[in-house]
Amino acid sequence: MYRIKQLREEMHISQRTLAKEVGVSPKAVNFWESGKVEPSAKCICALANVFEVSCDYLLGREDDFGSVNVMRELTDDEKSWLALFSKLDKQNRKEATNYIEYLLSK
Repeated sequence: MYRIKQLREEMHISQRTLAKEVGVSPKAVNFWESGKVEPSAKCICALANVFEVSCDYLLGREDDFGSVNVMRELTDDEKSWLALFSKLDKQNRKEATNYIEYLLSK
């Protein structure tokens, strides 16, 4: 089972946008999501990079996002946040993570 539709909807992007990012037609994305066609290995890797998950997660082989090698560059904001987070001790990292999770749940 592919998690393409689920992940695409969680990211709030259209089939057309996903297709453009992966380098395929919107019809291909529609066929993948409906189970009519399976994506190639190259497309699975591209999809995993777009969704920032492992290929195994995308394929439904595991329920953990896995160790992901993200191919995109971090934004300046992400770099700043990472630098700040790395300066925190273990307890404060946990508190920061809890606060971020709270903000995401709102």
